[in-house]
Amino acid sequence: MKLQGLIILSMLVASINLSAQMSRVDNGLQALEKHDKAPAATEHWGKLVGNWDIVFESIDSQGNVQSSFEGEWNWFYVLNGFAIQDVFILPPRKKAEDPKAVFYGIGIRIYNERLNKWESVWVDTGNKKLEFREASSNEKEITLYQTNIEGQKIRINYVDMTKKSFEWKQEVYNEEDGKWIVTQLIHAKKRE
Repeated sequence: MKLQGLIILSMLVASINLSAQMSRVDNGLQALEKHDKAPAATEHWGKLVGNWDIVFESIDSQGNVQSSFEGEWNWFYVLNGFAIQDVFILPPRKKAEDPKAVFYGIGIRIYNERLNKWESVWVDTGNKKLEFREASSNEKEITLYQTNIEGQKIRINYVDMTKKSFEWKQEVYNEEDGKWIVTQLIHAKKRE
């Protein structure tokens, strides 16, 4: 009888897991994995699929950390496994004193094989804006470029990407001296 109970329990757990996976697929947005026919470059972003705890730092003009915040960053395949989406959240929802004051941002990106680059869009609740970005990638790093609403050129790099961590750096181009200035950093660790 105990063996039958364990078998039934195992089947129930498997059924619940399958139902949870099916509901993710059935909503038409999330996918469980990269599509077989998606470009190989999809795996450059695919390395980030999962849930990450982050520390977000604002950097002043002298290169010092001005402020630091904890957050979470969740990544997944979408659109039948052809694109990658992220949900950026500050502070982590579990630590938010006021759930209505939490900052949310989402990015979605897809590889355009014809143009040999990534096309991306960013939407955030803090600034209530939509931004378009382009990116290049390889096995070691990803670099996004955009011109923001103020006309500033921005470069964002994802580097040191491993199964357990990655680093993110945002820079703004200084037209006067022709140099990139670091304005934000993110240190990410994979949630166990």
